[in-house]
Amino acid sequence: MAQRLTILETTLSAETLAEALRLTPDQVIAKFKDPRITSWFAELWGEKLFGYRAHASANHPGSDATIALGEIGRFEIAVRCFNTGTIKFQKSKFIGSGRSASAEDLIASIEDVEVYLIVDLRRFPTLRFYPLDTKALLRLIREGRLTTSGISPARFDAWIAERFETEARFIDL
Repeated sequence: MAQRLTILETTLSAETLAEALRLTPDQVIAKFKDPRITSWFAELWGEKLFGYRAHASANHPGSDATIALGEIGRFEIAVRCFNTGTIKFQKSKFIGSGRSASAEDLIASIEDVEVYLIVDLRRFPTLRFYPLDTKALLRLIREGRLTTSGISPARFDAWIAERFETEARFIDL
């Protein structure tokens, strides 16, 4: 039986963003399709959509946001954006030029959070938000389908279609 996954989708106004930023709509679309730029905003959009609190410091170790659950503790969330490049799930300190991660680093990175919020930028200004339970990602590792090199957008789409019964819900930001 497939697990249910609700994908939140919204469309921003490239024209409104362009006017506010004093850019053209084409410049806004080009820049916001870059995950390095949009990830900062995605953390804040996620606050609005999912009710978590982004950490005040972008350098918070292990996660990007949290939800306080009273006596139960905290629920940690990591946010990743993607466009055409691979989606990586290890901590940021293991991603980038001159950095590497072992399989153990990848597993520990995923185990440090409860949910990865994956934001699809491929059709920007339309955004798709996938809240993924880390148990599903750990299963991908055990199956040999997720490594430190990440997962391509095409393989991500195929995995979502295979593993989940999805429902898209359109929302306003």
